[in-house]
Amino acid sequence: MKLIHHGRQHLKDNNMTYAQHWKFAVGHGLLCLEAGLFLIVHGFFPCFFQRAGSVLVRILNKSFDQHKKDIKKCK
Repeated sequence: MKLIHHGRQHLKDNNMTYAQHWKFAVGHGLLCLEAGLFLIVHGFFPCFFQRAGSVLVRILNKSFDQHKKDIKKCK
């Protein structure tokens, strides 16, 4: 029961429905998987995907910063 409570509190803290949270989390997870594959290829062939890691970090940082701003607007 505690897990359900913590899950609901997390959704409330982030001002998201379950569906919104799922889309946000899964979308970021898939982005990380894609970047991970690019970085693996880059490890073997340094001439490919030279900016995959830094681009991923910038995208995630921008997305999470925007989400934090959106949460503040709603409170």
